[in-house]
Order: sequence, then C-alpha cells, then structure tokens
Amino acid sequence: MLRTTFLLATTILSLTGADPIIGITTGQLRGREIQTENISLYAFEGVPFASPPVGSLRFQAPVPAEPWEGIRDATKSGKCCISVNYNPSIENEDCLFVNIYTPSRNITDPLPVMVNFYGGGFETGCATYDEFGSGPLVNEDVIVVTFNYRLGIYGFLSTGDDVILGNAGLKDQVFALKWVQQNIAYFGGDPGKVTIFGQSAGGISIGVHLMNKKSQGLYRAAICESGCSLIGLYQTDPKFNAYAAAKLLNIFITDQNTTEDIKNFLQSQPVETLSGLLNIGKVLIGVVLEAESDDAYVTQLNFPLLESGDFNQVPLMLGNVNAEFLASGCILTLAIAALYDLSVTNLIPPSLEALSGTDLTEVGNIIKEAYVGKSGSFVANISQALELTSDNFVRPTIKQAELQSNFSPVYLYEFSFVGTPSEGRDIIPGGGRVAHSDELAYIFDNAAVPLKTYDDYLTRQRIVRLWSNFAKTMNPTPDVTDPLLNVTWPQVTPTNIQCLDIGATLEAKLNRKAGQLAMWNEVFYTYGTRPFKGF
Repeated sequence: MLRTTFLLATTILSLTGADPIIGITTGQLRGREIQTENISLYAFEGVPFASPPVGSLRFQAPVPAEPWEGIRDATKSGKCCISVNYNPSIENEDCLFVNIYTPSRNITDPLPVMVNFYGGGFETGCATYDEFGSGPLVNEDVIVVTFNYRLGIYGFLSTGDDVILGNAGLKDQVFALKWVQQNIAYFGGDPGKVTIFGQSAGGISIGVHLMNKKSQGLYRAAICESGCSLIGLYQTDPKFNAYAAAKLLNIFITDQNTTEDIKNFLQSQPVETLSGLLNIGKVLIGVVLEAESDDAYVTQLNFPLLESGDFNQVPLMLGNVNAEFLASGCILTLAIAALYDLSVTNLIPPSLEALSGTDLTEVGNIIKEAYVGKSGSFVANISQALELTSDNFVRPTIKQAELQSNFSPVYLYEFSFVGTPSEGRDIIPGGGRVAHSDELAYIFDNAAVPLKTYDDYLTRQRIVRLWSNFAKTMNPTPDVTDPLLNVTWPQVTPTNIQCLDIGATLEAKLNRKAGQLAMWNEVFYTYGTRPFKGF
C-alpha cells in the first residue's frame, strides 16, 4: 500500500487555469475538465501504466512504465491497441494507457473506484471517452478508471511453453489493476474499495480474474455483463496457432523450427504484416492454459475452481440482456434455425465435450425437447432458435450464479428495457428485443448511441445507481427508501435463482431460465467430459 494519505491525494490536485494537475508515482499529469449532463468531471487520459510492449516485449508480460520529467499532457486518450480491423491512424502497439475520471471537486473522503474492462471478443475494443464516457457514474460519486489491453495475436499468442507463455492481454489487465492500487489514492480514490466491471470479453476477462488467486486483493467486488467465468474461450492448441501464423508469413518455417525461432521471427515482423494476418482470420484467439511457470497466470480451468470454491470469493453482480444474439439479425438466426433442424447434434454447445461413446443424437434430442418439443421445428419457432443461441451467453451466467452463491453474495439481473439503443434491431416474433451490448449506452455516455427519451434517461439513472451502489456498499439496493429504485434486489441462492429484471420498471423475480438449468445440468453432468472447460 502506498504511504500516501487521502489528504495528500486531495492536496496534490491543483488547478492551473482550468487544468487540473496531479502528481503520481511516475510523474506529474495535466488533465482536463469535461462538462457532461449538467455536471463536470476531471479527466486524466492516456497515462502509461506499462512500458510500450514493442520489440522484445511484443507478446510478453507487461513491465513498469518509465517515469517522466515535467508535466505530462493527459488531456486525451492514447492510441488504441491493434485490433482485427487495424487502423494505423488510431491504433499502435504503444497502447497500454489508463484513463481516470473523478468528480471535479475537492475530495476530502476517499471514493470507491470502478475499473472498466472493454469487450470486443479479444479482437477489438478501446478505452476512449467517446465510447465509455464516465460522467453518469462519476455523478454518483465514484471514480472511474478505463484502460487498454492488448488484443488478438498481440495479446493472446502462445508457443505453448515459457518462450511465449500467452495471455499477455490478461496480464495487461492485472498490471492495470496493480497500477490502480499504487496510484488511485492520488486521485482521491480508495484502493481498498475497487470494483471491476466489464461486458462481453470484458466480463469473460473478469471471470478469469475471479478464478485466479494471483489477482487477490486487487479488487473487492466484480460485475460481469454478458460474459462470465464459464464461457470457455480457451485455445485448443496454442502452439499450433503460433506455428500456423509464422508459416503463413514465411514458407520456409517448419515444425522443425524451435519456439524461440517462432518468437524471434514474429517479433521481427512489422505491425502491418501481423495485422494483415489477423484480417484474413487465420489465427485463433482466446485464453491460453499456460505452461507451468512462476510467470504463468492461467494454468487451471475456471469451472473446477468455481465448483470447489478455490477462487476469490468476492461479491458478484452478473447478468445478460434478454436477446444476446439478436444483434446478429433475423437472417442469420433463420439460417442457424435451419442448421438446428438439419441435425439435433448441432444443438450441442461448443463448451460441452461429450464423453467417448456418447450418443450425440440422444443429447441433441434432450436439448431440442426443452426448446421446441420432441417434434417441433426451430424454423417454425425462430424465436426459440434465437433463445438457444443466446443461451450460449446466458447458460454459463446462470450456472456461475448458482455455483458462486455457495461461497459469496451473488446478484443476478436481466436487462430487458427496450429503448433508443435497441431501435432498428430486427424483430423476431416471440423473441427478446434487447441485443448484446445494448445496455452499455445506459451505463456510459456513448457518442454513437445518444439517449433520447425520458424513459431512456430514467433507465440510465436506475442502472447507474444500482452499479454505483454496488461499488460503494457491495449491495446494489442498500436503501429500501430510495424512490429511484423502490426495490430490493435479492441475492441468489443455489436453490432459488432470483434476479432483477431491469425493464421499464425494476422487478425482482425468479429468473426465467432457472428451471431450464436442470436440463443443462443433466446434459453436462451425464454426458460431458470432466473437468468442464465451460458450461
């Protein structure tokens, strides 16, 4: 813990004209003041939390940022990490930056801190203010931190040994959390009251950190949105992927080359070449089970850790929107429905590795009956095709809620409010209307998805109050007299999977998928190979 006091944190903050200036462990920063929704906040952006991961540091774990002389300009975000859609005007390997947003007032008491992890399938994403404007949360008297982490081949390449261990992107995330512990007091934040939150790949990332004792003490609570510990996005053969990438760029590379050869070759390639490799979709990206090493971060599967209680037992809030797959559209959903009707084995989720000798048709028929009945058709019931496909996000969420509630407080939600961000979505009769990521526009000011209606803004007030309450007290509804919420959000128990429906109103009720969990438990525990990689 830093030997700074919160008094020091607030007195270091000063104004030069309209610009806030603050000193942290690596130097001084000049930020800016942002006016939003009739409030103002201070922003310190593009602050390095690690050295540029270039040259010999490409694919490797992050190392500390170097101190600087004078006052660093922290009035705009740094470059984004390189994505699958490489854009050199906004993306660069030198991308490990953190952004801090605080109330623009003298902070006398330490404030809770919320650290956001962006989504994007580990292939895209960037912590820009335009996408993750933090004014609504800061208005609730919390400090918000956003940051970049490496993506794609840069963040998840592995040679299957200790030459390139893998999961550099996840290690960037841990490094950012350590930076928060070392520096957030200077901004008036309480390092003992950190909540991590993220959506999609951000939620999956948080799920990994929850299961990893190496991140213990870096946060006290977590929020997973449309992503959790049990979405099993593991690379099946990372060494093969690394060699395949190298072979695509050099026909003279063979399996006889050492992993050190592969590392040296790929580190020598220009960004344009590696990014072209990503654009043709030849490299599979996902979390790596690393070779055993003192420097390894992920060496065990999440499911058995969660099942046994061998994880960071902190309060957790998690949930989904009511039609996760709707963003893919009606035509693709109809095509998937046709595949489901073609063979019931297509209903078996990728996370289920069936035991040897399993009759896959038998498994598929169990799943089919639960959704459309024994003689039903998914093409004739396209809403059920949407439901089943969306359940690749929902099913692991419900299972995590069930298992984790054995060990720590769990609050489950479903976001069902149909507002401006959901306009223009395909409508599938009988299906949900809120697609993957639609809730983000209510948590953040997103320049591309502005809210328009009274109900939009009321929903924003509610969800921001719930999220910030959780960060402050580890209970999303601590005040039963709060007229904005007017609800008590019940905790999940293993035998009573209650949730909060965040719709036009707030309603606590039995999760609509709770009964279906028995079917999925039967499928996985009867036919699945243990340990499960996901659920």
